[in-house]
Formats: sequence, structure tokens, C-alpha cells
Amino acid sequence: MAANLTTLDAITKKFYVQNEVVGQISETSYLYDKLAKPAMKEVMGKDYTYAIRTADNRYAGKPIAEGGAYGTAGNQGVANVVVPNTRVITAIELSMDVVNAATGANRGAFVSAFRLEVEGGMKNTVRTLNRQLHSDGTDARAFWTTGDDTSGTTVDDGQGNGFPVHIQSGATVFDLIDASDNATKLGDSITVTRGAETATGVAITWSGTVSGSADGDYLVTEDSLGKAPMGIRGIIAATDPPLLSGGLHGLTVASNPDWKAQVFSNSGTNRALTLALMQQPLTEIGLRSSATEADIEFLMCNGRIKDKFVELLIADQIQQSPTRLKGGYISFDFNGKPLVVDNQCRRNVIYYINPSSMDFLTATNGIAWADFQGSGRWQLKAGSSGYEDAVQAFLRIEGNLATKNRGANALLSDISD
Repeated sequence: MAANLTTLDAITKKFYVQNEVVGQISETSYLYDKLAKPAMKEVMGKDYTYAIRTADNRYAGKPIAEGGAYGTAGNQGVANVVVPNTRVITAIELSMDVVNAATGANRGAFVSAFRLEVEGGMKNTVRTLNRQLHSDGTDARAFWTTGDDTSGTTVDDGQGNGFPVHIQSGATVFDLIDASDNATKLGDSITVTRGAETATGVAITWSGTVSGSADGDYLVTEDSLGKAPMGIRGIIAATDPPLLSGGLHGLTVASNPDWKAQVFSNSGTNRALTLALMQQPLTEIGLRSSATEADIEFLMCNGRIKDKFVELLIADQIQQSPTRLKGGYISFDFNGKPLVVDNQCRRNVIYYINPSSMDFLTATNGIAWADFQGSGRWQLKAGSSGYEDAVQAFLRIEGNLATKNRGANALLSDISD
């Protein structure tokens, strides 16, 4: 018979058309670019401290009668805010066979493992950090919708939606945290597998033991609770973040009533979006804080809220084309400010963000490869019986998102999408 690709299979190679793997998901972060990079401040130490002004001299400018007493002396309220350090790590490992297959005469027949893992690891790290920058310090990935201790239940985003639920396809190890105390593990190191998504939730199964679960309990990456950086959900809020009984950066809202963002909600009941409703937070920031409407650099929402905004434009016969931003993000204009769409932003809300009120404090100058005592990023893998036939590298970022003025930002919530 004639020779063909089947008979010659043992001596033929697969040659990839392009020396890369085509990505299937977004792997950029507008928040990281706008909040972290421009505001990075390299610092040292186990935590970072600011001194902020918390109150005015309440007796300043007191009118008095002729010959009257000057009265009580007032003072400025000041406090230290303490920002804890956090660490985010991405580990990469390649066997020496993979390293050899991606070099020399084999490089054209093998998708570059270095390029795939190194570039992919960096993109995945930025994407994970973007999710954490949207969180409240818990980095909750999904929420239980009912008390269910038997494998096979539905989780959501905490607001009754199936998207965004931050569980990848395949099996991932999580801890299930009790939302009543934000500490107890109701499921310790359970292996969760994602199923089908609906409008109101995502089906999951798991292996491992769950006990005492209830609606609102949440999944976090195994052994990560309390170790994630703070995000805008914890900063742009009128309450203390769930893991911080001592308040954000050590200040409670109860003791410092101005230490909160401007929040415009509807008692948990969603309402229709209107242009007047969108303007209210901008106006109130100028009335209730030391910032002005001009200090808000951009608004941010999920794609579903963007669709509602576009409906308003169409109804008012306002013609507007979206602007494409770095990283593939799109934005629309509202009163001269971009409304940026981020699919990792939580649903039913619009954030009004003042980047000058926040700093990303870092001890590693942002995301960087760990340098092993000057030997570079790659090191031989150390096993229990000595070195193994593989190399490892570690991406890390050490630091945290901090705010100096919560009130200079706003949140419009309870919006139907």
C-alpha cells in the first residue's frame, strides 16, 4: 500500500501554526492599571501606617458677643490607619523533559512551554488580582444559596445571579466559610466541581465533608481566608469589611462616622436605572466629602448594567459609540466620565472611583518574579529526597490596597439588570 500519514505516524511531527496557545478568557485588569500601577508606593515592614484627619475643629468660627468668652478650644481629629501586608503567589513548574522539548531542534514542533507557562502565569495572576481588587478582603468565589450539606447544590454570586461565580471548570479545592462569623470552616478542603450555569446560580458537586451550611456561606481558595488583599467592595462601602471587626485599616465606622463611602441603596430591593439616579452619587460626593465630582475619574459596572445604560441612551435618542480601552475593556460616557465595563465587577451596582484616594502599597514593586538570591527566577525543584528533575518559578506580589479617604468614592447599588 502507498505510504500515508497513518503509516508514517511514528516518524512525523505535529508543527504548530503559531507558537502560542490561543486564550479563551479575559486576562487583564483595568482596576490594576488604574488603581495599582499609578498609585504604587514601595514600602517596607510587616504593615503600613497612615496618619489621617478624621474630624474638624468643631468650635472653629464660633460667634461671640462683645466682651464675651472665647469658649472651648477645639482640635482636629487624627488617627493612624494600619494597612496589613498580604501576599499573592503563582507557582510554575516544568519538567526537564518539557524544557528540553521546547528548545533546540524541537522548538518548531512544540508549543513553547516557557511562553505558555510564563506569559500565562503572569496573565492569570493579574486576572486573579483583578478579582481580589473587586472583593472585600474575603476573596469569596461563590455563595451557598441554601443549607445543604450533601454534594449537589447551587451557588451564586451572593446576589441571586449565576454570573459572575468565580469557579473555574474542573475540580478546585476550597474551604466553605460560615458567613455568620466569617471564620469557621463548615467544609475544610472540599474538592468542588463546577456544573451547569443558569440565570440564578451555578450547579456544583463536591467531595469532602460539609456540616452546618446555610444561605450566604461562601467558598474561598483553600487556606486563604484572611490572607487576600483588600478590594473596592470593602473600601467603597458604608460598613466595616466582614473580616475586620476592628474596622477597615483599624478604624470602625461606629467610632468614625465619616470613615465610609457614599452609598446609595434601596434597602436591598432592586430598582430601575435612570440617568438622574446615576448623577446622584456624583453630586453627593461634593456635598458630603472633601472631594468633588471632578475627582471621580471613572465609573465601573458589570456588562448587564452597561446594557441598561445603553437602553437609557436609546430611549433618550442619545447616540454614543463605545470607547475601547487598554486590555479590551470598553466604556461609555456619562457626564464626561467613562463608565467602564468589567465582567468581574459584581452585579446590580455602579462604583464611582476616585483613584487619588487610594494607594497600592507594595514591598515588591508590584507583580514580580521571585529572585532566588541572585540566581534568577528559575530554580531546581527541591523534593523530600533531594532535587528533582524539574524547575520552578514563582510570581509574587506583596502589598495591599489602601485608602486615605473612603468618602471620596461612591456606590450606587440595588439596580435591576
